[in-house]
Amino acid sequence: MMLPFSVLAENRKEPFTLDMEKAAIYCFAEAEREKGGGLILRKKEEKTVFLTKFCYPFWLAPWNMLSLIFDGLKQSAYIATYKALPDARAFLEKAHISAKSFETYTAFLSDNLNYFQVPSGERKVSIEGLISETTFLGEFSEYLSRAKQMEPAFSEAVPLNPLVDESLVSTAIEELERLRKDFEAEVATLNESIKLLNKTTRGFTKEIRGKIRAVKAEFEEVIRNEEEIAAQKISRINEEYDKQRAKLIKDFKKQLLPLQKEKVKLEKTKEQTLRKIEQYNIEAKTCAVKKDNVGEKKWKEKTSETRKKLSEIERRLEEIEEKVKEIEEKESAETFRLRSEWEEKIKEARQRLLELESSREAKIQIHMQEIDKLEGLTTNIIQQISGIIKLREADLTNIMKLGIQQRQKSLSLVYIPFYMVCYEAEMKKRYFVFPPSTANSIGFAAKLKGALGRARIKQLLTPRFKAVTSLLERLPALIEKDVAFAREIHELGEKSNMLGKSSKLKTLEEGLKKLKEEGWLSEKEFEVFSQRLTAF
Repeated sequence: MMLPFSVLAENRKEPFTLDMEKAAIYCFAEAEREKGGGLILRKKEEKTVFLTKFCYPFWLAPWNMLSLIFDGLKQSAYIATYKALPDARAFLEKAHISAKSFETYTAFLSDNLNYFQVPSGERKVSIEGLISETTFLGEFSEYLSRAKQMEPAFSEAVPLNPLVDESLVSTAIEELERLRKDFEAEVATLNESIKLLNKTTRGFTKEIRGKIRAVKAEFEEVIRNEEEIAAQKISRINEEYDKQRAKLIKDFKKQLLPLQKEKVKLEKTKEQTLRKIEQYNIEAKTCAVKKDNVGEKKWKEKTSETRKKLSEIERRLEEIEEKVKEIEEKESAETFRLRSEWEEKIKEARQRLLELESSREAKIQIHMQEIDKLEGLTTNIIQQISGIIKLREADLTNIMKLGIQQRQKSLSLVYIPFYMVCYEAEMKKRYFVFPPSTANSIGFAAKLKGALGRARIKQLLTPRFKAVTSLLERLPALIEKDVAFAREIHELGEKSNMLGKSSKLKTLEEGLKKLKEEGWLSEKEFEVFSQRLTAF
């Protein structure tokens, strides 16, 4: 298949013939050619060795519902860089073997806790000729929509012999397929490992929970019986405690009662005494006012005697309060002693029950710790495996983006036409490439440039594809580097030179006239280009 060199722009309604295309390229080549001159370092004028339409070869290879594109001249290569993973198959086999017992399985998980934590280095696979650049693939896919079977016009375009043959493409596809299968196998094994770990861990967890239920059942009846025994003991202890507490309260009340009675009596006597002292003081003051010295003296003496009695009463009250305090402290100490003895007896009564409950909880706790450890190790490893799976799935996705939607069921060659001009000056050759382009309509911008004295013709053809153009523009460097390729280019270029025969020059002349009629060339430009043709 051959792709067209030029297509019409959306704004162009006029036809764009092959002779117009060639004439435009001829004008471009002349504009690019060094004409010599220079004030200080004079340059030699370049002569045009050839201006030829070539065809760049690409292999279109079907693979997994895609069409892979191979650069026929080996200017491109795909290098797959991916992480080298630990041996997933070996891990899975060990997991199967260790799953026979809880102990071996737990040991396996502990030993392989970091097995998948860090990929072991990088690996690279180079596939010569395969084009993987996304922009290029998009452009090429769009370009293919205009593909045609080779027509007679193809004879005017020189196909370059591909440096990549069918066997190399076949080998490359086999390598890519092997890589894809390896990635898919790794992902499948890793997913199988996750399933096995989940299944095995769930199995052992279920088994351990069964052991927990057995422990609870084992202790249930014994603890129930012991609870009944302890409850009876505690009931008797509480009954005895209540009796002792009641007796203690009664005994101390008995001791406090006479003291309380005496205290109340003394407090009343004290009040009466205080009132008497107050009355006696009033009587003494009254006598003093009446100048009754004898009466005043007697009342004062009576007040003094009463005060002595008050002091005796207060002393006795203090003694009683001290005794009350002493009895209350004894009661508090005795109450504390009784409560301590009660608590110790309760503890002793529950000791056997506590031991049974502790034994049960200890066994359950050990089993729960086994579950926690098992689930923790499993979760940690599965998280690592999941990360590795995502990594490898991304590699797989990248591989499956290497091509375009499948167009052909069998291997085929596709050619992209381009023009190349070779200049020579002082035994040095220079090459310039004209990539596939869009033919524009002469618009305001082109007319304005013409009015300003600039060449309108440069607006006629504009490169269509950035990535395709970039690839074609690397050809001069390949020619400089590869002597055999340079020889082939020159032989084919000179043989099919557009400027080599009078019949071809006549076609260019016709094309120049059409370009002038359409307004792309001024009268002067047409004359200059036409006269230059006579020099070939």
